[in-house]
Amino acid sequence: MAKKEFYSRIKIAGMLSFVPVILASGPFLGYISGDYLVKKFKLPAYLTIILIALGFLSSIIEVVKIIRRARKIAG
Repeated sequence: MAKKEFYSRIKIAGMLSFVPVILASGPFLGYISGDYLVKKFKLPAYLTIILIALGFLSSIIEVVKIIRRARKIAG
């Protein structure tokens, strides 16, 4: 295995190992921000659920981008 191929595989593994963190952080931040807005400004409670869903959606979009970059590196 060539040195360049080895480092590209390490780079891909590093990118893909970050996927679970991204999938967890989106809904978590949606919950934190929704809970804050509901308590601070007395907004409807379903706002938290909407922000969690938006956080999950943005996480999915980011994971798709990472997978596309990894496939591009892999050749």
